[in-house]
Amino acid sequence: MMLAALTLCLSSSAVSAAPFAGFEVTLPASVAEPVIGRVLVYISRHNDTAPITQGDDGPSTAQIFGIDTPAGGLQPGHSVIIDGGVLGFPRASLAELPADGRRVFVQAQLLVYDTYARGDGETLVLPVSCVNPGGNDGAYGAPAGTLLSPTLEGKLSPGGRLSLSLSSTVPATPSPGCAGGGEANSDYIKTVHVESALLSQFWGRRIVLEACVLLPWGFHEQAREDARYPLVVAHGHYSAQWDTGGSFSETPPPANLTGYAAIEAEYAYGLYRNWTSADDGPFHGARMLVISINHQNPFFDDSYAVDSANVGPYGTAIKEELLPHVESLYRGIGAGWARALYGGSTGGWESIGIQTLYPDDYNGAYAACPDPVTFTSYSTVDIYADKNAYVYDSDWKTTERPAQRDSYSGQTIGFGHPYGQTTATLREANYHELVLGERSRSCGQWDIWEAVFGPKGADGFPERIWDKRTGAINKTTAAYWREHFDLKHIMQRDWEAKGLGDKLKGKIHLFVGGSDTYFLTDAVMDMQDFLEGTKRPYYNGTVTIGTHDGRGFEHCFNGYVTEPGTGKILVLPNSITRLVYNQKFLPLMAEHFAATAPEGSDVTSWRY
Repeated sequence: MMLAALTLCLSSSAVSAAPFAGFEVTLPASVAEPVIGRVLVYISRHNDTAPITQGDDGPSTAQIFGIDTPAGGLQPGHSVIIDGGVLGFPRASLAELPADGRRVFVQAQLLVYDTYARGDGETLVLPVSCVNPGGNDGAYGAPAGTLLSPTLEGKLSPGGRLSLSLSSTVPATPSPGCAGGGEANSDYIKTVHVESALLSQFWGRRIVLEACVLLPWGFHEQAREDARYPLVVAHGHYSAQWDTGGSFSETPPPANLTGYAAIEAEYAYGLYRNWTSADDGPFHGARMLVISINHQNPFFDDSYAVDSANVGPYGTAIKEELLPHVESLYRGIGAGWARALYGGSTGGWESIGIQTLYPDDYNGAYAACPDPVTFTSYSTVDIYADKNAYVYDSDWKTTERPAQRDSYSGQTIGFGHPYGQTTATLREANYHELVLGERSRSCGQWDIWEAVFGPKGADGFPERIWDKRTGAINKTTAAYWREHFDLKHIMQRDWEAKGLGDKLKGKIHLFVGGSDTYFLTDAVMDMQDFLEGTKRPYYNGTVTIGTHDGRGFEHCFNGYVTEPGTGKILVLPNSITRLVYNQKFLPLMAEHFAATAPEGSDVTSWRY
């Protein structure tokens, strides 16, 4: 009896110590064919488990586990098991989850992959898409075709397992169209599609570039039919509707809008009113074509608009296939001196990157809060000097490097509060993406940087800049990054030797908050040190590091605003300045175009 009781006690203790066993995710037998992709399971203490994997405050705080489907895909009626061997975030394994029987909400997702037989000889399995066609400026929802389970309420019990069925499919959200309201075209906004021979050859399938084009006021007037216009490219994230930070609306805001949505609508209508002012608005003498471009790809919602080994020749395709077509349709001048670029964050890097890499083809870059313009400050790591990306080099301690502080201030009514609180470390940000998709397939920020900046690896996928699990930096890959996409290094290397300084004279304008959320301030300051030390020639541009009452602006500061008529500098929050890119930059571009145009160029027909 004593032995039996002891045995029973030990058995009970063993059961109570057993970890939660995991999840079974099933593809219903009714599905027509196998599905290749990434199976993700989201766990939350609250009923908000819908797969939203990146927020303003860093990687999702939901627990996530991820695993690829079997080779050949997940068969109808079959299951994937999420067990102790599957990597998770923030907890790395099931064994780290508290099997305490508390209530949780769980949802499964299957992001669909496809096989790309590329023209460079690589055959890769990659996401079908990183966006939903109705998405806009970073808010996309799951890509169309993604499979989802219902949200399940359950418990993480010792030895237990929860079952989920991928019973629904995410539809394609109706696109608002470039002109909004489901319309592709209006009097002022037009949609242009160009099938790219260069990109189609690279990706082994038909690739179409889309441009949303804002026509200048007076374009349709008979008296202006001989006018030809400069072209401004507003770079940024995928946006189905013309949106360059702020949108364009020919109608006043609806009365029922509140909060930031009301502010956005007010400024969209304000742009229309400014745009159509005859002789007293900010665009008097600065009539131009302004386009946004959609170039989503299997790695991200945006290609970064340059030629790269993993993403393809987007820089050349945009420059040689798309822009000339737009200019031919809408009476563009069609010359490098009459093209300029602007954008923030991703679009900020694209603006200065394109201007630097294609210096003769554009005549001005206004780059706000750009992604790292030099990799001596790749967020908080120097990929050349540091050994490890995740912790500061030290003999005796392992201090984690931060990746994100505070939050994005772009939709906060008023000024943000740059307290410097760490919301994600570099390790966390990269582990999060590793769970979402291995081999740079997360559709995330760090993965697209590796895809754009890096070479192909031996497996055909992007070569890692560092080991995603350990943070150990690959110095060979770092050397490749330096020579191809470190913009400060390229300027230093070619400033005098190849005449790059002369080609960039007066064209570089950088803006970043003193407390940028993603530590983008540091790289801009590194570049500032170089630019302001140039002599032959002096760079003759601007670098503005934004502060207000001693507090640094957060992401995404894009410069101060000058009050019309008085010249007074207005210090406005990013939630406002992000909506007036056009009013701020187009008048400056007009003056620069007119001052630098080759002799005999048209500097009058568009200056009405």
